[in-house]
Amino acid sequence: MMPIVLLATAGCSGEAKKHQAEFDVLVMKLPGKYDNRAQANHDASGQHAAVALQIQPVNALAVGHVVLFERETAADDPRRVLGQHIWTFEVDKKNSLVQTVYVFKDARRWVHAGDDPYVMQSVLPEDLTVLSGCELIWSKTDSGFNGATKPDQCKASSAAEGTLIEQSAELQGSQLILGQQIGGDDEGATSSYRFERRAAESHKD
Repeated sequence: MMPIVLLATAGCSGEAKKHQAEFDVLVMKLPGKYDNRAQANHDASGQHAAVALQIQPVNALAVGHVVLFERETAADDPRRVLGQHIWTFEVDKKNSLVQTVYVFKDARRWVHAGDDPYVMQSVLPEDLTVLSGCELIWSKTDSGFNGATKPDQCKASSAAEGTLIEQSAELQGSQLILGQQIGGDDEGATSSYRFERRAAESHKD
């Protein structure tokens, strides 16, 4: 796994240092391998498919200082890629912890990027489309972190994403909950996926 580049904090005020410290914890805790098998197995309605989620830091300095690559695959078939995104993180001028979400313009070109993180070093801003207005603003809680988009600002930046209205996230211990509300001509749909972090695989000699 590639090391995460953390932002410098020289000259920050006490409040800024506090938010920077929270930022550092957040971007260190997010990476890992998750799945929602428990949720899918107990979902009698079949609304939630079993999904594996991979989040890993990548060295893509052309895109941002702190960059995570997020990949979704079918839990029973890692070759079946359901979605891939780039997440960038920063502490803005208001000391908010901000996550920006990007989709790949040519998804087929990057379909195997999750198998070789070094591939991501060649990613350029022109390879990506930002989900306009869909930045997640994270905040520290007693049990972890919560993130949410600002109301009525998330727009349809990609047909593959549908018409996103709101996105949310919660990181609590080993659990990552990702939610979204998708609108359209008819009634919108809301979904919430509960992912559990899986222990790293041990390798025997």
